[in-house]
Amino acid sequence: MRHPIDIDYVSKAIVGTVSPVLGVITSFQEQIEWHLRVASLLVGLAVGIMSLVAMVKKLRRR
Repeated sequence: MRHPIDIDYVSKAIVGTVSPVLGVITSFQEQIEWHLRVASLLVGLAVGIMSLVAMVKKLRRR
């Protein structure tokens, strides 16, 4: 026979698991933001270089 799910127990388990994870994410927030900024800068530079190479190739064909 199945026991009914104890909502109070489940909610305490979820909160107990999620709280430390949120604490770790909050403590590393500055480092995560820095990595995201650097990654977006590198992607922007790569797109700019690819566009420049495409324009140079197009000009050389003419």
